[in-house]
Amino acid sequence: MKYMSTAKLPSLLVGATLLLAGMAVVADDAADPVLNFYWTRARQTATLANPDREGVSYSYQGRSYRHAVDDHGRILRTDSLVARYFCTNGKLDSQRTLAGDVGRFRNLDLAVPAVFRSDYHLNLFPNDTGGEGLAIGLTSDSTAERQPDGLVIIDRQEYFLRALYLYYPHREGFRRFTRSYRFERVGDLVFPDSVSEVATRLGIFYTENYRLETGITDIQVNP
Repeated sequence: MKYMSTAKLPSLLVGATLLLAGMAVVADDAADPVLNFYWTRARQTATLANPDREGVSYSYQGRSYRHAVDDHGRILRTDSLVARYFCTNGKLDSQRTLAGDVGRFRNLDLAVPAVFRSDYHLNLFPNDTGGEGLAIGLTSDSTAERQPDGLVIIDRQEYFLRALYLYYPHREGFRRFTRSYRFERVGDLVFPDSVSEVATRLGIFYTENYRLETGITDIQVNP
């Protein structure tokens, strides 16, 4: 099984930020029939390919690295965790630690936001090259804490999700909170195979800059 090295995700996040900046000048394309066609197909495909739907159980191995970084991005400390996760109906049933200190990863969240079930202003990237991946920009009216803005990459031919680059402008207790995902298909289902989170956590007397990276392998879907 091929998956993307998590070491590449921070640079991809920078690239996604530049794409979003390019889309900021584009008017909302809600009435664009081409955009509506792709978004509708992508939403239908995401529903069918969602491994967290009722009656599906699966497990996977995750290798996570949590880097504490300074204001210049230099790594101050790195903690790691290798574990096997067991899920049913979209919920984590249990996990088995294989290596590392689970105590430093108590808030590890690998869930994929349900962007296709949320209301957004949608935009097509203005310089679309016609490649395999189609970029669609998401801008939300909501100030809800868990509603992100960002970029969705879907497969142009089969409409399944390839990548997500998300920014949470109203995440309580944080600033510059971003998450990025890469995906792969396992049978008829689509799973994240790389997840990256970059943020500054705000404390009463301190701030903490960190980068959290997880690579997912050995995905097994129960019959």
